[in-house]
Amino acid sequence: LANIPNEAEAVLKARDPNASAASWAIRYALSLDRVMVVLSGMSNMAQMEDNLSSMAHFKPLTAEEREVIGQAAEAIRSSIAIPCTACRYCVEGCPQRIAIPDYFAIYNEFRRFNSTGLWAAQMGCRQLAEKNGKASDCIGCGKCEAVCPQGIAIRTGLQEVAAALEN
Repeated sequence: LANIPNEAEAVLKARDPNASAASWAIRYALSLDRVMVVLSGMSNMAQMEDNLSSMAHFKPLTAEEREVIGQAAEAIRSSIAIPCTACRYCVEGCPQRIAIPDYFAIYNEFRRFNSTGLWAAQMGCRQLAEKNGKASDCIGCGKCEAVCPQGIAIRTGLQEVAAALEN
């Protein structure tokens, strides 16, 4: 949650301009019934200080703040183009050896941050294609969709990836 889409961050900042996304997450988790401990990954001193300040004078979320969290969560969900969980069930039976979850992860990251790094996303796809089939190599057999627990329209997703990131 340290790196959320701009739309989600704007929702949180509108309610409390001084609170970080991480502090919202900590308060959310600790406001849940029966939660006694929250673990947070930190990479630097500033993140540690932010986490500590969130806990120093802990206040559970109010009903209004829970609504704000819900709005931010919706903004995060809507920023995900293809809701792949990377279970990889789709990969084993693919006759074209397409690394479907990997292409979807690159595409989601590309879309989530408003096309930031088109070149980097294209490079990621080229690197995947060195050892796997390209997204555009999909022959439409549907084996992947038959085993996808998320019910994702994988063939359509691969077409989106190919159109956006293969050049």
